[in-house]
Amino acid sequence: MPLVTSAQQTKDPAGDAAKNVPKAYVPGLEQFMNVILMEHNKLWFAAKARNWRLAEYQLGEIKEVMGDVQDLVPTFKNLPLADMLDAVITKEIVALEKSIEAKDYKAFVSGYDKLTQACNACHQGTENEFIVIQRPTRPAFTNQVYERR
Repeated sequence: MPLVTSAQQTKDPAGDAAKNVPKAYVPGLEQFMNVILMEHNKLWFAAKARNWRLAEYQLGEIKEVMGDVQDLVPTFKNLPLADMLDAVITKEIVALEKSIEAKDYKAFVSGYDKLTQACNACHQGTENEFIVIQRPTRPAFTNQVYERR
């Protein structure tokens, strides 16, 4: 029979409880950026189909994820990522919101390209110049309908 010391018999209820609590998952910056990339793709095809309600929704999703990044990853490589994104939200995103509200496809295309350029400028500014975004040539998801119904 093994010898049990009093230290081994003492249980730590707080420690045991902490072991049973799942860790909170916080996505890394790459996961957030991949969601933005998906929404960027969907936004293009929604506007191309002149489905302005869907375009508004997709742009709102981009804005929401950017807000999450600002809250959860405010700095990246010692750079003020939250401030960098704020500049994009207050300029390029606002311009796109106006083009969607006006249902102005020509203004949308110009705004979309400026948003894409802002994304690439941010990548360059964070030493990720090898990540280059462009207008999509086909939908990332073939199971989503972009035309209005």
